[in-house]
Amino acid sequence: MAHAAKTKKIGDLEAMLKDAKSIILSDFTGLNVKDISELRRACREKGIKFRVVKNTLAKRSFSDLGMSGAAPLLEGPTALAVSADDEIAPAQGLKKFADDNELPRLKGGYVSGRLLSDKEVIRLAALPGKEVLLAQVVGTAQAPLRGLLNCLNASLRDLVSVVKAIGDKQGAAA
Repeated sequence: MAHAAKTKKIGDLEAMLKDAKSIILSDFTGLNVKDISELRRACREKGIKFRVVKNTLAKRSFSDLGMSGAAPLLEGPTALAVSADDEIAPAQGLKKFADDNELPRLKGGYVSGRLLSDKEVIRLAALPGKEVLLAQVVGTAQAPLRGLLNCLNASLRDLVSVVKAIGDKQGAAA
């Protein structure tokens, strides 16, 4: 490959990786063209870029971007699943496809600038989506306030019930 072509490929790869919140590396050995096309389509639907890369170019790109420690992950056939929007989506997408098809094998990844092992990527994939996590945080934050509001409302409800009972008793006595 000509030097200019390699430089362009490295530049394109670096541009894709620079803004990424999540980069998951996988070994696609054993997947045929149909399976890889299906995996690409599934990734595209979730806003994930799926690229097969040359290890030497990927090592250079990771090095240029200051992402150290990726060299051991860049052995054998390598594909990258990259998302600039969601930290969990690439791990979940590849894990779901791997569960359904037994391939690809997850190698590891970078999430929010941190190097993850294959086991950590699998744990990351088990997390619920970003919206679900945000809803859980909001629900947890609201719980004490909701409890306080219920206590305050209970006193008012009890007072209204007592006043109504007194009114009913006086109305029945008259």
